[in-house]
Amino acid sequence: MCSCVSICPVSNLPFLSKLLERIILEQLSVHLSRNSLMPVYQSAYRPHHSTETALLRITKDLLNTTDSGVVSALVLLDLSAAFDMIDHQLLVDRLSSTFGIHDTALSWFRNYIQNRSQTVTTDSFSSQPVPVRFGVPQGSVLGPVLFTLYTQPISLVIERHGLNYNSFADDTQLQNSAKPEDVDHLLGSISSCFTDIKNWMTENKLKLNSEKTEALLVGTRQKIASLTVIDLQLDDATVPLSPAVKSLDVFLDSTLSMQTHISFIIKTCFFHLRRIASIRRYITHDACVKLVVSLIFSRLDYCNSLLAGLPASSIHGLQRVQNAAARLTLRKTKRDHITPLLRSLHCLPVNTRISYKLSTLVYKCLNDSTLEYLQSSLDLYTQPSDRPLRSAADPLRLHIPRSKLDI
Repeated sequence: MCSCVSICPVSNLPFLSKLLERIILEQLSVHLSRNSLMPVYQSAYRPHHSTETALLRITKDLLNTTDSGVVSALVLLDLSAAFDMIDHQLLVDRLSSTFGIHDTALSWFRNYIQNRSQTVTTDSFSSQPVPVRFGVPQGSVLGPVLFTLYTQPISLVIERHGLNYNSFADDTQLQNSAKPEDVDHLLGSISSCFTDIKNWMTENKLKLNSEKTEALLVGTRQKIASLTVIDLQLDDATVPLSPAVKSLDVFLDSTLSMQTHISFIIKTCFFHLRRIASIRRYITHDACVKLVVSLIFSRLDYCNSLLAGLPASSIHGLQRVQNAAARLTLRKTKRDHITPLLRSLHCLPVNTRISYKLSTLVYKCLNDSTLEYLQSSLDLYTQPSDRPLRSAADPLRLHIPRSKLDI
């Protein structure tokens, strides 16, 4: 039986309320985008942003620093009951002072946020209504966006310490890098930033959970092996440095080999394939396809652009999963050649799916200015002035940087 502390209630809101919220959200999004009011590195609830784009920036920065011969620290912050602890008056004041929402619009948000009550119903019994003095409704359309606006000043706190950061809703990752001999100073700067974030959260009625915070040092195998530090001191808690951490449902390891993540995907997918195989004779082809797509292919595709550039030996296990899923769906054996099976399912091989995803993201960056933090990573190829090349005719040709890193 779970503890009451870990329960996160979801509000059962009327349909018309959600419909009205979507109309307001559309207008709010236009206002925030037009005036560049959202933090650049907040990837939640924004067009063309996702957990994948957030993780791409994290891994890009970590790979760049590792390639330059330094060590990076990645710290994953954890908030306790984040959506349930928002102070209503502070939120209204922040909407006015920081985001320029005034007059009738501010009155609407004040009425939406404040003077709510809630009851709990089980079977035919209902509790007495209780006033909701803190938090935004979970399960609402506007609630998550209002949370990101409420916590916007955290980005200013982090920037004052000169750290890199990425956010996705209530998940925040801190990054910093230094030479191996300066690791103690590196961890000290993160600890100082953590203390200021915790103080800000205390002032704003939020709680930073030190015990669930995770930390990871990233570098080459040689650099990581030469380090003697084993933990990170964060305020009143000691956080052990992990060999791998889970960020936005993706495992990142200390050398960015992605082997921990790939092994987890393979293990999980084969577990589900065995379950599907046990009922395959009782379900139709279409039902099997839906199960495989939802339980297997969705895992192979989630954030698969992070796997670009890995050696074929790393991707081989994922291809085995896809092959097994195709044979199970079409009731074929290992003796049947896999290419026509994948073609009949309109399914690209794993390495091609990775290339396709990456190409799609590059296309979006080149044709849409909203993905600022990824767009800045792309450099258009500049033709040497002393020797004209035929490739100069392609205005979208990209410069591929050289790398010394061997994952």
